[in-house]
Amino acid sequence: MKSITRVFSGGERGIALATVLMLTLLMSILVGAMLVGSANDTLISGNDVKTNQAFYIAEAGIHRAAGWFSSKFGADPNSGLFVLPQEYSSNTAGVAGQLSYTPAPFFQKGALLNTAEQKIPTAVKVLSGGVLQNVVLAGDGGNTFFSSYTVTANDLAGNPKAFSYSGLAADFANTLYNQTVGEGKFSVKATLVSVIPPSGSQHGTVTWLLESDGVIFRAGNTAMANATIWAYLSALVTPIQQTTTVTTTQTVPAGAGVIGRGMIYWNANGIVTDSYKSSKGAYGAALAAHSYTGQIGSVNKGSRGDLRTNNEFSGYIDVSNGAVTGSASATLGAPALPSDPQAIVIDTSKVQDGQGHAFSPSSEYFAQPPLTFQDIPDPTPPAAGSNDYSWASKSAGTLPSGNYNNISISKGALTVPPGNYGTIDVSSQGSIVLGAQGTTTTYNLQGFTSGAQTTIIFKGPVVINVMSSLDVGAQSSPSDLSLPASAIRWNFKGGPGKTVSIGGGGRTLGVFYAPNNDLTMRGNTSFYGAIVARSINVVGTADIHIDEDSLTGVTTTTGSSTTTTTTVGYTGTNYNLWRITQSLN
Repeated sequence: MKSITRVFSGGERGIALATVLMLTLLMSILVGAMLVGSANDTLISGNDVKTNQAFYIAEAGIHRAAGWFSSKFGADPNSGLFVLPQEYSSNTAGVAGQLSYTPAPFFQKGALLNTAEQKIPTAVKVLSGGVLQNVVLAGDGGNTFFSSYTVTANDLAGNPKAFSYSGLAADFANTLYNQTVGEGKFSVKATLVSVIPPSGSQHGTVTWLLESDGVIFRAGNTAMANATIWAYLSALVTPIQQTTTVTTTQTVPAGAGVIGRGMIYWNANGIVTDSYKSSKGAYGAALAAHSYTGQIGSVNKGSRGDLRTNNEFSGYIDVSNGAVTGSASATLGAPALPSDPQAIVIDTSKVQDGQGHAFSPSSEYFAQPPLTFQDIPDPTPPAAGSNDYSWASKSAGTLPSGNYNNISISKGALTVPPGNYGTIDVSSQGSIVLGAQGTTTTYNLQGFTSGAQTTIIFKGPVVINVMSSLDVGAQSSPSDLSLPASAIRWNFKGGPGKTVSIGGGGRTLGVFYAPNNDLTMRGNTSFYGAIVARSINVVGTADIHIDEDSLTGVTTTTGSSTTTTTTVGYTGTNYNLWRITQSLN
């Protein structure tokens, strides 16, 4: 059998070659695409890593800021770490002269967005001159912002102490601004956006807006990736309080009593000093118990028969016998020796308190505030050419209208209207009627003398100003005691060599004010009212009943201590942090 052999032509061989080349090209494209995809995936993966690194760096800044605030403002307030200084106000934006939160966009009023100022760490702002300025965490090198502040609070020992801070802004920047972490940096800006003060027992809150920028750099300090995180940091606000005691003084009436600028002296038998209130009726009248402070028993009798010396003119109090129900007071300090002339010398073996008890040293008060004695103007003299007038009739009469100088009353009763006179002399069986019902009248006299067995009748409240001589005594006596002693005032101008004498039998009524001269009280006197004189000397038995309702014209200073608790600063506790937004680039 014969075999057949096929022979390919040259054209068929070319087609096979082209096919092989096409397949090779296709494989090359596929391999190249795979290589490019792999490179892109590697690049994308690297960018994600850098972005994540920037994010974590920014987050690290947030957490470091939270730790910084907790360490600076959450410690024991007595260590001097406070949230806000004492000028802290309320949750109000831009209050002149007071700290307040920063309204959006959280920078100084008038500044533009994205300026260098916007990047300055800030916390608390104050409106000054119409410009909202940073206070606590700020400073731009141009002295635009306050760089320090001072708060006052008690230290650990409870003593007031001023705490001054001048490094908070620098410390904030050194800790939280442009800080290197690995291959990147973070910068934190803290802005106080809300302050709600405590109210009563409720804590307040303080909230900062934290902005942390994280950046990753490549070689040449070029930013490769950045991330920004915003978070709120809030804390409970607890007030830091300081307790202070403020002592204030005020001028007040010294009160009624026997008051001497210098000495008060008596060395007689049976001197009784007690008190009563003329507003409650006559001395000794029946009165419900406990009707006023210091009342003794169920009558109008009190325990305020006080003695007081201003310690002028070698002043002292010397009482050797009697009953003293009140206190004894001296301006100077306690004497070193009982014999000290500027002292309170009371023979407690003889002197009782009016209730059967010996006068107690506990009723002696030294180092009292000094007394001030008001001046007495010169009484107006009678008109020039005034006549003298005498009354000697046993009947009653009234001084005729006109101007009179010296008036003498030897018998009967003469009513003398208020006015300006020379001297009035009431002697023997004479009586004088002064005052008018329902009104206070004034008499200006050059002198007044009432002698044996005379009677003084007061029809109403009177002020009797006497220039040079005053003697209300012997057997002279008010007709009754229905008129309060506090309504009868004797002002004695006096001067060198002049004296005042009262008492000597009968009753003497009124407030006797003679700060420039010595006053002598004769024995066998029942006195109702109050006494003020340069010195007082009681030379015989006397019952002295101080009218507690009397105003003597003597003043003193009294101090009152007020303890107040004030808020001087605020500390933050129980910090909370929460993220609100983020931006990745």
